[in-house]
Amino acid sequence: KRISVPGHPKDATYVFGVIWSFAYKVSGSDEELVVATTRPETMLGDSAVAVHPDDPRYKQLHGKFLQHPFVDRLIPVICDSTLVDMTFGTGAVKVTPAHDPNDFLCGRRHKLPEITIFTEDGKMAENTGQFAGLMRFEARIKLLAALKDKGLYRGDADNKMRLGKCSRTGDIIEPMLKPQWWVNCSGMAQRATDVV
Repeated sequence: KRISVPGHPKDATYVFGVIWSFAYKVSGSDEELVVATTRPETMLGDSAVAVHPDDPRYKQLHGKFLQHPFVDRLIPVICDSTLVDMTFGTGAVKVTPAHDPNDFLCGRRHKLPEITIFTEDGKMAENTGQFAGLMRFEARIKLLAALKDKGLYRGDADNKMRLGKCSRTGDIIEPMLKPQWWVNCSGMAQRATDVV
């Protein structure tokens, strides 16, 4: 389904409800590991690729590293039986702790870096290499083309999905790490009660 997104050109529409597959090359090897995602632009913030520890397809990759195709970073292959359902998709899950709640929990379990790739205004951050400064869904289009150019694109398929939208602006909601703060009101509440 094609959707227009606030903040992008008015005539631009973007595809949602698709799962794209691409390969990461195993460092120092001819092997590759294929992952699938509904948000390919988030691969720029991947900190790992997780496989199920009991999945025989990937036993030889436990503890190996993958070469990120766009940023100078090696990505570990980790084992995580909580995040990975080895019967779904390729059985390998890209882990982007800064932009997905489940990946965040996996990242905390494995002490992975949390790489923020979006700015407050929906653009790609400076750490995203050639995609820096692009609006996030424009970056998606260019990233998929770049994966094809590098011979790493492996296909796509329809995929029903929920898409969070802001009730005020209609913008697509993007999970992001943000500083949190709170006020302990118990003492203040007690003082107010005492006065009344």
